[in-house]
Amino acid sequence: LKGTSAEAAAEFQYISNVANVLGLNLFEAADAYVSLTAATKGTALEGQATRDIFESVAKAMSTLGRSSAETEGALLAVSQMVSKGTVSMEELRGQLGERLPGAFKIAADSMGLTTQELDKLVSKGQLTAEEFLPKFAAALDKAFDGATFDGYTNGMARLRNSISEAFVLIGDAGAFEVLKFGVDTSGKLVASLAAGLQYLGDVFGATKKFFQTG
Repeated sequence: LKGTSAEAAAEFQYISNVANVLGLNLFEAADAYVSLTAATKGTALEGQATRDIFESVAKAMSTLGRSSAETEGALLAVSQMVSKGTVSMEELRGQLGERLPGAFKIAADSMGLTTQELDKLVSKGQLTAEEFLPKFAAALDKAFDGATFDGYTNGMARLRNSISEAFVLIGDAGAFEVLKFGVDTSGKLVASLAAGLQYLGDVFGATKKFFQTG
């Protein structure tokens, strides 16, 4: 993450929050977010619009039980749309559609078009990413409203994230500083480890539920 150390820390905290809420691998989510922010820099999608698109796609993927790697692939397709400036079938029907079932129908609905009409528009290269993606993100939010993210895969991702964050804190501050009494990083480390215990409980709970209903 680029920018000042404070900005980088804020961005990392944002990605960490999203990853933990949705139950995604922190570093794969971070890679996808960095690629998307790089693509939208200097465009009308820079800033909050980028976060909205990132969260909407990630939420939809997590709701469908897709892996963090598949989510990263879906967001890469979105980044490529932004980089090209126009939406192409390769990204919309191919890369995104293969990972996010129903994406093309949701895309058509978001534009107030039939799937046939959207097909023609995209095939002619007449749909810009700046026009399409905010509407698509809003349509995804509507389609997956009320979703929960408490499955086994989500819990395992959160558990791994808490462990990774603990190591990041130790690496940033140094082991000696972390162990010193009253250091702010020490409090964050304790919170991270405590969250890890909670997530471990969630994993056990999801596993138990699976066997009870299976």
